[in-house]
Amino acid sequence: MTETRAMSMRQTKSAGLALALMVAAQFMVILDFSIVNVALPTIQRVLRFSPVGVEGVITAYATAFGGALILGGRLADLFGRRRIFLAGLLAFGATSLACALAMTPAFLVVARVTQGLSAALLAPAALSLLTTTFAEGAERNRALGIFGAATAAGFVTGQVLGGVLTDVIGWRSIFVINLPVAVVCSALVLRVIAADSGSVRWRMPDVPGAVSITAAMALLVWAPTRGAEKGWGSGSFLIPLTGALVFVVAFLVLEGRQREPLVRPALLRSRWLAGTNATTAVTGALNGALVLLCTLFLQRVQGYSPLRAGLSFVPMGVVGLLVRTRYAGRWITRFGVRTVLATAALISALAILGLSRLSGGASYLPLLPWLIVIGASFTTAAVATTVAVSTGVAAHEQGMAAGLRQTAFQVGVALGVAVLLSIAASHTQSLLASSHPETQAAALTAGYRLALVILSALSAVGALTALAMLDSMSMPQLMRREPPSHTRSGGGMVHCLCAADASHRRPAVGP
Repeated sequence: MTETRAMSMRQTKSAGLALALMVAAQFMVILDFSIVNVALPTIQRVLRFSPVGVEGVITAYATAFGGALILGGRLADLFGRRRIFLAGLLAFGATSLACALAMTPAFLVVARVTQGLSAALLAPAALSLLTTTFAEGAERNRALGIFGAATAAGFVTGQVLGGVLTDVIGWRSIFVINLPVAVVCSALVLRVIAADSGSVRWRMPDVPGAVSITAAMALLVWAPTRGAEKGWGSGSFLIPLTGALVFVVAFLVLEGRQREPLVRPALLRSRWLAGTNATTAVTGALNGALVLLCTLFLQRVQGYSPLRAGLSFVPMGVVGLLVRTRYAGRWITRFGVRTVLATAALISALAILGLSRLSGGASYLPLLPWLIVIGASFTTAAVATTVAVSTGVAAHEQGMAAGLRQTAFQVGVALGVAVLLSIAASHTQSLLASSHPETQAAALTAGYRLALVILSALSAVGALTALAMLDSMSMPQLMRREPPSHTRSGGGMVHCLCAADASHRRPAVGP
């Protein structure tokens, strides 16, 4: 009995250390996103970005990240989750240094693309390590709640640290900060995460599929920026939009013909996963666009410094952190994914609508209650979509499922930022150019308010999507028979947990 208890304690400790490492990686990826938000006005001024072009610092990262996530997840399944996780950490550190060395807008945007590609290796490998380490149900929900807490912690830390570093050292330091985290995590991977088990056949991944989906995402994000500059009926908008649709169709056709597709066609046909990923994309748009719009409002209209603007989001992030660690997993276990996700999206819609009443010259206090509510609802929705996308999917396809979910989120971020910032900028310019022009501050405020109203409507659509598509009849039974031994990877999980995880997982059924 004593020996059994000691083994159980060792298993729990090993799982806890592995989870801590995955959380650290997620923290770094999210930190990099929020830390750039606060520094964006400074980057625009120093490198002389245009008002619309500066969004490329965010959308370049989000587009590359979102476009390559499915490939990253599939590589983790095929070649081993620990291998891809470690490669992603090292590449992320190197590309962060490249961003810090940028001297021109073009160099920074290209460096952000490479950083996004590195994150596309890192993020799905981390998430699939988690979902294959912890059994489906309450255990996994708790782990995902802790993992999700890294998002809230990274968000808060990024907002504050971005302001401090930008004010005290300079904007380049916001990228240098990733280096020590990447180095330490890389060293710990070799000690904490067990080596990938089983033999691996080094086969060529689905490169045509990866190229087509990445091109589709890039064109889909680029189209709104052209529409804002040249007009929504112009060829500058319609041509890239059409090109994006063509590449999406090409991707779907290719996936049906590949021996090792990025995404198995059965997953693409799942109503449950389609609903989950659609709602995830909405969640990404809300997170990306709202934070950036509010940051720009506080700095450009209210005259806040980067540090003060960053501190303004601390209550929102702290509430999100509390909800993720203590409540989100419990709510999902008790009420189910569909109810929790739809409720969170509806609450977000109402809170964003309240936030859209912001006005120039007003104090910060009227914004605070709405930001707190949004912090709770955003983070609850994020945990719910993460739980939903891993439900009913076999262990050897968890990387693929994680890649789908994170692709949807990052595409949502990229589209949300590109579309809504373009709409806000376009509305502001039209007011300034009118026969009775507004003041600069009033025109900027009107542009941000319009974008927030649209964002509120989008969140309501997300709630309806969750209700319509995530019913019990659509819950996936997508697991096919386990692959031959030569295609299996131990997932990089802690060795002692393999048997325990298998004993708790539902039996595989389906095609």
